[in-house]
Amino acid sequence: MKRFMYYFVWVLFIGIISYLGSQYYLSLKSLAHGMFDSNLFIIYSLVFPVIIGMLLKLPGLIKDIKQQKKWTFDWVKLLAIGAPTFFIVTSPVWIYTIWTYTSLGKHSIFADFLRVTISTPFTTAAGIVLGYCLLDILKR
Repeated sequence: MKRFMYYFVWVLFIGIISYLGSQYYLSLKSLAHGMFDSNLFIIYSLVFPVIIGMLLKLPGLIKDIKQQKKWTFDWVKLLAIGAPTFFIVTSPVWIYTIWTYTSLGKHSIFADFLRVTISTPFTTAAGIVLGYCLLDILKR
């Protein structure tokens, strides 16, 4: 019963954080449309899924920390999972930078690609996997 309550409280905590984060996301989105400045909105929409992924791994990490063993770093997992998901998560930032600050931004394909990549389920899922992976690469 104690284990059930532990995980149940974590699910409630992550649910509340997700709800509040979604509300903040919507207010940032309307603010970005009103001010025609979407920098904060883009950064938040890329960082928030990573934080959720870290929160999903946090109960397991706390359980691992309580055990007194030697820590190692899983480079293979970082390179095989972390690097591609980091590229997927940060690709809208690179596209936005190219689109805004170079002459390549004059072409509409970059604008369309930015609209497709930002805040899609694919980018969100990659952010959650990246956040989980960042805490999961710490091994014993």
